[in-house]
Amino acid sequence: MKILFILRVSILFLFLNFYVSCDDHNSHGDHHHHGEDPMLAASEGSNAGLFELGSSWKTESNQTIFLKHFQGSPFVISMFYASCQSVCPRLVADMELLAKKIKDKTGKDSRMVLVSFDSEKDNPNVLNAYKKKMKLGESWTFLSGNEEDVRLLSVVLGINYKKISNGEFNHSAVYNLVSKNGWVVSRVEGVGSNTDALVTEYQKLQ
Repeated sequence: MKILFILRVSILFLFLNFYVSCDDHNSHGDHHHHGEDPMLAASEGSNAGLFELGSSWKTESNQTIFLKHFQGSPFVISMFYASCQSVCPRLVADMELLAKKIKDKTGKDSRMVLVSFDSEKDNPNVLNAYKKKMKLGESWTFLSGNEEDVRLLSVVLGINYKKISNGEFNHSAVYNLVSKNGWVVSRVEGVGSNTDALVTEYQKLQ
C-alpha cells in the first residue's frame, strides 16, 4: 500500500510540475499581475493520507514536526503565504469564521493549520509575526518547509500555485478537513464559500 501511495503521489507531483512549467512558459512577458494575486483553480487532490508523507516542517515557534503531530484529532489545513495582500487575508478570515462555527457546534477549539508556499521568505520568525498580527490563538499552527515538500503537500491537498515574476504567488484558495487518521474528508474551495457541509463532517469526526 505504501509503495502504491508513493507512486500515485509521485505521478501527480510530476504532472503538476509539468503543468506549472508550461503555464509559466505560456505566460512569459505577462506583467498584469502586480499586486493582484489572482486565484488559480483548485485540483482534485490525490486521495492520499497526509500522515504517509515523511516530510518535516518548522512551526512558527521553530519546532520541527511531522504532519503525524496532528494525529488523534481532526484538523483543518490550507496553504498561503505571509506577504499575500489579497486572497490570503480573506482565506484566513474565512477559516476564522469556520473555527467559530465549529466551536459553536462542538464547544471546542478546532486545530487550524496553515502551510506557506514561500519557502524562501516565510521562516518561523515571519510566520510567528504574521500569527500575532492576525491575532490568532494557540489552536492555530503555521508551517514552513522546503520547496519540494511544499509542492508535494499541495498536490495531495489539491491546491495549485505558481510563483510569478514579481515574487508573488498565484494560487487556489482551498481548505481541507482532515480526519484524526490523516485523510481528507471534506473541503471548501474559494473565499466566501458555504462551510455548513464541512462543519457537519467535523461533528461526525468527534
